[in-house]
Amino acid sequence: MARSTSSASAPNANLDRVYSQVTELLRRQSRTTHDLAERYREQYRRRLESWVALRNRLENRNGQGRMGPDSRPASRRRNSVVELLRNEHDALGRDLAVQQAQLKRIQAAAHHLELLHAYLLSTDPQAGEPSLTESEETPASMRLRVIEAQEGERQRLAEEVHDGPAQVLTNSIFQVEYLDRVLDDSPRAAHAELAFLRRMLRDGLDEVRGFIAELRPPPVDVGLAQALADRAAEFGERHGMDVQVSVDGIDTRLGPEAKSSVLRIVQESLQNVRKHAAATKVQIALEGDHLIVADNGRGFDVMRLASGASRNFGLQFMRERAELMGSSLQIESRQGEGTRILLQIPEPSR
Repeated sequence: MARSTSSASAPNANLDRVYSQVTELLRRQSRTTHDLAERYREQYRRRLESWVALRNRLENRNGQGRMGPDSRPASRRRNSVVELLRNEHDALGRDLAVQQAQLKRIQAAAHHLELLHAYLLSTDPQAGEPSLTESEETPASMRLRVIEAQEGERQRLAEEVHDGPAQVLTNSIFQVEYLDRVLDDSPRAAHAELAFLRRMLRDGLDEVRGFIAELRPPPVDVGLAQALADRAAEFGERHGMDVQVSVDGIDTRLGPEAKSSVLRIVQESLQNVRKHAAATKVQIALEGDHLIVADNGRGFDVMRLASGASRNFGLQFMRERAELMGSSLQIESRQGEGTRILLQIPEPSR
């Protein structure tokens, strides 16, 4: 009997050891990614300071040009130096816009790794929480998962607002101050700066609208079919895509809570299309017991995603939302052939 107990405990010990190794590996990766994000942020800050210093040099040069008459050769030399500074300033500004987007992605990756590590800890039997299978999950544990997901979303939005629209507004102030200095003396440079400022503000406005759409409670009181149609029309108009909706009868198959989850999943699907697909058409359709979101974009390697070589946290959150409403979510895609998201419509609760 003692031998049987010993042989039964050995596999458990091996599983516990592997689980601990996975948790520790994720902790180290989370820490490393966080440190790299901080290094990137510091280098980005230094480059931003260089951009501000270039702007100040340009302002000083333009100020010197307004102080009084000068010889023609000296004036040409000064104009040449100003033109070089302006080109360097513009090129650095464009680089900063790209690097700002990269910084946001790195910080989001670091945050999601932290959430994943916390998730492993929360389900670790050593942490004092009972291990539950999906069929054994209690309403209390499901509510806890929902609360944790909400807190994670709030933290993510706070970070994205800080590093997105807030930084856009800061850079816009710099641009307006610079324009005020050069508008009279260098109209051509002012027009170039205005074009850059216009693009930057439009991108910032688009981000803010996206945040508002994420934070606004899903308007399913008008019916899920109508809410999906409204969201599709808004998305298509904003991003220049043809978005078609065919979901007749969906409202009779879902309860209020499931409708909200479905709308959130479709919203996230559309955001993935916008960010990654380079698509021109999207179809949202109810086919049998599945709601399908299909695009004609570039597609991707599903096997690479499944292997963990590439991660998309939007897809992960969509799957989690589907699980919380007792459903499942599948992805069909091939590179160059678009993507299909298939959300199973759960059986109505009795």
